Amino acid sequence: MFKKVLIITYYWPPSGGAGVQRWLKMSKYLPEYGWEPIIYTPENAAYPIIDHSLEKDVLPGMKILRLPIWEPYDIYKRFVGRKKEEAVYSGFLSENKPKSFTEKISIWIRGNFFIPDARCFWIRPSIQFLTQELKKNPVDAIISTGTPHSMHLIGKGIKENLNIPWLADFRDPWTTIDFYGQLMLTRWADAKHHRLEKDVLKTADKVTTVSW
Repeated sequence: MFKKVLIITYYWPPSGGAGVQRWLKMSKYLPEYGWEPIIYTPENAAYPIIDHSLEKDVLPGMKILRLPIWEPYDIYKRFVGRKKEEAVYSGFLSENKPKSFTEKISIWIRGNFFIPDARCFWIRPSIQFLTQELKKNPVDAIISTGTPHSMHLIGKGIKENLNIPWLADFRDPWTTIDFYGQLMLTRWADAKHHRLEKDVLKTADKVTTVSW
């Protein structure tokens, strides 16, 4: 009989790019090892890259749980003068080009108010939704994969509510990522980022991370 694992991921087909690849590919092979993957992902995510060809890699009949998400990117694009249909890449802070005054203000707001990232508004409703869902339909393990690191805070909330074994998968670093110093953080915000990161590392049963 299959064990069940819930995978909490922001990126899922039709998302393209690097962020979707690891757990899309891993989920294909989990049944060979006795695990049934269940995906939890946003219903209306603002993906910067769309690649419908990846949908063929989703296992037929896979259970996918979705919940609407609110993201502030439309406000950001209006503020900095970008077109509504223009994609916002999560790595734009790493771009080696001068930032406009409005972009600098936006970066300061993002770093100090959207903690740990712009998907923070999805954390609380996701914890509430998944707590109820998993009480009715239990799973044997949880995996959260980030970035965005809000996914780890969802995993942490479920772990604390239901005490399900939890693996936090860091595809990218948190406070040691290359653009962290560009967020213009206040002392309070910097402390909060570090505290949340430490809480995730302490609470997770297992952690996988990138190497240097």
